[in-house]
Amino acid sequence: MTQHRMLPEVVPSPELRTQPGVFIGDISFDAYTMCSFLPDLDSARAIPLVLIGYRLHEDPYFVWLVPREGVRAEGLTSDPYYARVLRDPRAYFRKKLEKYVAETGSARRGIEMLVDCHQNHLAFTPLTELREQPFAHPLEVQLLSRL
Repeated sequence: MTQHRMLPEVVPSPELRTQPGVFIGDISFDAYTMCSFLPDLDSARAIPLVLIGYRLHEDPYFVWLVPREGVRAEGLTSDPYYARVLRDPRAYFRKKLEKYVAETGSARRGIEMLVDCHQNHLAFTPLTELREQPFAHPLEVQLLSRL
């Protein structure tokens, strides 16, 4: 029987005072990828879901960009598979990544496998290594102005 272990989430240090929904602390990865949900495959509109990163010789970490209760699928997708992903992204990504890390024996290769196998409505940025030049590949974001 294989031992099942949960992949960690980034949580604030206990000595730091926090407010609900506010993270105070440092996050340091050797590499990361960000996953967003694309309602339409050719759409420029994307909903950021999670940042997945790892440190060498450690398990991957999740930094969630959506509320714990997930995202309402209404108006985003009618596909039941992706509706389930949006309702509980934590369970979906944990299960998938735990499977790939177990198959490959490596956090890095497990994340690479996740990225390679799930580029559809779930769009991943390339796995960006931060060891030597942390700001060589900044994330590109589109800022929306008020109408």
